[in-house]
Amino acid sequence: MDIIRWMKMAIRDITAKDIMIKDVLTISPTEKVAAADLLMVRNNVGGLPVIENEKLVGIITQKDIMLSRFSISVGGLQVEDLMTRNPVTIEPETSLEKTLEIMLTKKVERLPVIKDGKLVGLVMHGQILKKIYEII
Repeated sequence: MDIIRWMKMAIRDITAKDIMIKDVLTISPTEKVAAADLLMVRNNVGGLPVIENEKLVGIITQKDIMLSRFSISVGGLQVEDLMTRNPVTIEPETSLEKTLEIMLTKKVERLPVIKDGKLVGLVMHGQILKKIYEII
């Protein structure tokens, strides 16, 4: 078996649970946008899942905040005012191929991983690249 076929087979076996971040920073929809922005900057992350009553209700990104600053003052706004509601999600068993397809077609950089209605992880571009690098 040539190396390319072996790599393709190895990559096909990867699922979201193999690449997701398990200890995910989250935020409440009632927190101030400024607090979300500060949390993202201090932890070097580009987005936060928004959790209410242990359920994912949205996602807010630094891009959301940055783009909003051009049209409104975001200082007094709450996270729920800017977050993307009902974000696209995947399950722990979702294949890497399907994960990439969703990210590319939906144009998202991060995907919350949901099991039994609860957030269990987050898949981002960096984790995918890191896993592929480990294989090659």
